[in-house]
Order: sequence, then C-alpha cells, then structure tokens
Amino acid sequence: MQSRLLSNQDVSVDNAALLRRALQSNALFSLLSALAFILASGPVARFLGPAVPSWLILAIGVSFLPFVYGVYGVSSDIAGRWRYGRIITAMDATWVVASYLVLWLAWSQFTVAGRWFIALQAEVIFLFAVLQMMGLRRLQK
Repeated sequence: MQSRLLSNQDVSVDNAALLRRALQSNALFSLLSALAFILASGPVARFLGPAVPSWLILAIGVSFLPFVYGVYGVSSDIAGRWRYGRIITAMDATWVVASYLVLWLAWSQFTVAGRWFIALQAEVIFLFAVLQMMGLRRLQK
C-alpha cells in the first residue's frame, strides 16, 4: 500500500511538472516585462507610439508585480495549481484578446514597431496559456 501511494504521488508530481514550468516561465516573463515597463516607461512609451503616455506604461508595469507574485506562488503549491492555474490561464487568455482588441481599436496610435511588440507579447502570453492548459489536462488524469 505504501509503495503504491508513493508511486501515485510521483505520477502526480510528474504530471504537475509541465504546469509548474509554464507558470514559472509566465512569472519570469511577466517580471521582466514589469521591470522594463517600470524602469524604462518613457522609452517604452515612445517605442510603442507618440500618443502612448509613459504613466500608462508605468502603471501597467506596477500592476504586473502582484500578478508575478501570485503566479510564482501558485507554481510552488501543488494543491493550488489546479484551482488557480485555471484562473491564471483565463487571465492570460483575456490579456491576449485585450491586446488584439487594443491593436484593432487604436491601430493608428502605435508605431509599426509598437504594433509588433504588442502582437509578439500577446503571442508569448498565448503560448504560456496553451502550455498551462496542457499542464492542467495532465493534472486531471
């Protein structure tokens, strides 16, 4: 009985590895983005477009910090991964949709490089969402 219980735990840990790594990668990418947005809000705003205010970039960077803390915390808690992993994945999907909506609604407000930046960042977040969904499915089994 004891060896069977341990092997089930090992399988659970192995199944959680993809989700854990995806969440950790998401947290790292979000942290790096937050630091760039906070420390270089002016240059990032000018890069995105002439109508983009630097205070908005700074506010986005600061708002990433609680997200980073939460995502990293969930990545280290096996029991909470399933519950909060779904929420984080939904938040990532919302970010992707919102990014493309902003591009569609304010296309002329961004430079060409700014459009690419927003689209590429959305695609990276989309990749994290897909990997997290795959990890959640592995946990279900």
